[in-house]
Amino acid sequence: MHLGKIYSITAAAGFALAASVSLSLASCRGLDQTFSCEVQAERFEAVVSEEGEILPALAEVGIFPMAMMVSEQGVNDLLNGVVGKKVPFASTLSIGPLKIEFEPSSEPVIDIASVPGCAQCVLISLEFEFAVGQGEDGVGAGIGAASLSIPVKMEREADGTGVLIASYEQATVASMDVNVSGFDSQDHEAIAGALALLATDTIREQYGPTELLRIGTFSLGSEDVLVATTKMFVVPQFNALLFGMETNLALPPGTGLDQPQGLPADAKMGLLFDPGLLQALSQRMLVEGKIARRYDDEGEPDPEGKYGVTISGMKSSTIASNRIDTYFRVWRTDGDYCGFAEVEMPLFVSLATVDSQPELKVDAGSPRVIGGEGSGKIAANNAELVQKNEKLIDNFKASLAEQVLLTINYDEIGVEGSTILFKPIATEVNSVADSVNVLLDFTVIASE
Repeated sequence: MHLGKIYSITAAAGFALAASVSLSLASCRGLDQTFSCEVQAERFEAVVSEEGEILPALAEVGIFPMAMMVSEQGVNDLLNGVVGKKVPFASTLSIGPLKIEFEPSSEPVIDIASVPGCAQCVLISLEFEFAVGQGEDGVGAGIGAASLSIPVKMEREADGTGVLIASYEQATVASMDVNVSGFDSQDHEAIAGALALLATDTIREQYGPTELLRIGTFSLGSEDVLVATTKMFVVPQFNALLFGMETNLALPPGTGLDQPQGLPADAKMGLLFDPGLLQALSQRMLVEGKIARRYDDEGEPDPEGKYGVTISGMKSSTIASNRIDTYFRVWRTDGDYCGFAEVEMPLFVSLATVDSQPELKVDAGSPRVIGGEGSGKIAANNAELVQKNEKLIDNFKASLAEQVLLTINYDEIGVEGSTILFKPIATEVNSVADSVNVLLDFTVIASE
């Protein structure tokens, strides 16, 4: 026997064998154990036992099956919405008998730029007011502006919460200008440099590691599956921060995001998913019953049914920028003759408008049988048999599309003191980076 022609079908994997073909297979059964229901039942259970495994702890191996990229504008909106003017800068400088009291007068502006000697630094600029005093007497007041280079890092707490830390004890005041009573330090380079050095020493002494933002764990599919932020990267070439995430799901070999691309100008945030994570999560949903594992002769979900489904792969497609190629097997494990059909089916990720609001969609396309074993191999060659499991495939692909949508679709993320409300603006399946990207705008709402 050979695979022969591959048929495109609207209801793939139909390989339930009718009595009319039993004689043609009888000679094969003795020669080919792939038709044995006992053999195929054992193989099916072996595959099932390896799907959807939950690890005892969050993996921290640096492969990042999911990531969150935040643009420079997004970082400013996020930190100003959550932190506001609480960025530490208020301090006192002593210059001889004079004391200069500084107080921020503007929200900080984050600049994600390359800082020589500090790959994990960001620049924070702000305006301030100050008062100059001598002893108990006030001498004058003025205004100014400063730019600080501050290392940032991500720390993870025991519950999986990611904490973005600004290391003020290592901060450097890159520039500091003051204007008081007609005197402008910009016209006096030596004085401006001395002020920056004094301010650097003072800030390092007065402030230590400062918490900027807390990001809780993501739940995928169920409370058992977690994704948590474990590392943060400053990416000046994209003017963005990149938050790498790990999961407690066992992942297929080769899973891990490649170097991402920059966000479009109108996107404040991008959620990036490796298709391997979507595969592992879909397999887990089979384990948890969110997607039916077994089906009866009518194609309806049935825990005792003779037909079963396993998922063997997901990858970004080179055919279209909205397509995920999905591979699964439909097994027959009981009856006269057994086996499995190998099926390829596209999932299409798109953005629709529902009630004037943007809404993510995942739709399953037409599957096709691309091979098989035992009775499934026969199905790949016999067009008359491919329609026999139409209902089974319809049920399976609807559940799969629903679970993938739940995985990539987020309405909000809770951060301490605030809630970030998302609005999707675009989707992309990137075959070069092998990632499924959801691009977002967002609004920060203070919690009551």
